[in-house]
Amino acid sequence: MKKHWLTITCLLIVFIFICLNLLIGKANISIEDIFRILVGQSEDNFAQNLILHYRLPKVITSILVGLALPIAGFLLQELFKNSLAEPSVLGITAMASLGVAIVVFLFSIIGLDYLLGNSWLTISAAMIGSLTALVLIGTFSYRVKSSTALIVLGMMLSGLAVSFIGLLQYFAPSEKIKSFLLWSFGSLTGLKWEQIFVFSLCVFTGLLLAYGTLKSLTFLLLGEKYAQTLGVNLFRLRFTLLLSTSILTAAATAFAGPIAFIGLAVPHICRNILKTSNMHYLFFSVMMMGAALMLIFSFLTDIFPFGTFPINIITSLFGTPIVISIVLKNSKSEG
Repeated sequence: MKKHWLTITCLLIVFIFICLNLLIGKANISIEDIFRILVGQSEDNFAQNLILHYRLPKVITSILVGLALPIAGFLLQELFKNSLAEPSVLGITAMASLGVAIVVFLFSIIGLDYLLGNSWLTISAAMIGSLTALVLIGTFSYRVKSSTALIVLGMMLSGLAVSFIGLLQYFAPSEKIKSFLLWSFGSLTGLKWEQIFVFSLCVFTGLLLAYGTLKSLTFLLLGEKYAQTLGVNLFRLRFTLLLSTSILTAAATAFAGPIAFIGLAVPHICRNILKTSNMHYLFFSVMMMGAALMLIFSFLTDIFPFGTFPINIITSLFGTPIVISIVLKNSKSEG
């Protein structure tokens, strides 16, 4: 019952905070006005623009990020058997950011600015960056089993990515540097409907790939050799997991910026509440809790009295204590 209770509770929170995100902000709009806007019967241009071009896209972006990053973290933790595995901790988000930076800065330097509005170009660059990080981490993880060593590798990848981004910024035009810095704080706003379509397509592709691995991941809990006797192709499984994680991380990073810790915290909370190894329960619980939390964080950014609060600050405040608790728990078990 607890498993179903968690999913139902998260769904209820999702519904409540979708409504709150649409209703409340710097300007409050009534439920009746929102209904008229959504069915195309409103004559209030201000309210119509606010809902259709700001609040509703922000709600959808929040849900997509809440689906993508926690599932990416969940897959990485299952793949590497490491509770600290997560896109931002392992440097995958930083490498995806490097891919975006190469497109933004390099194309500006060589005079190809007109290509920067192409969503597919941005997400492809982010995906190449995240895949590169995943391949490097995957190679080292089978040689080094220590959680600490894996985190150090992630920090090295992040440092390398930041160094290259700094080098590109040195030669880039000042207006591009400013826009990239604002993007690097993480943002759930500013997406056009065409970008949301591409974002949605990538996220649901990544989720479908991830869902297809759940049965094999369940067998893998019994050990690699036993899983192979049950027909699990380990190479195909790892490739699918890496591809799915790369798509989800690249999509979230390209369209919402490098958002930290949400991919680590949500799977950890779900495992502690459910205390189950059933991959299907965990998968859907992680998705629902991720969407619920991102909608809550989105709401908090809008009610902040001194302007819009950067989403990355909220997720870091939320996720840092959980990272510390996992590190302390791991150090005790290793000791």
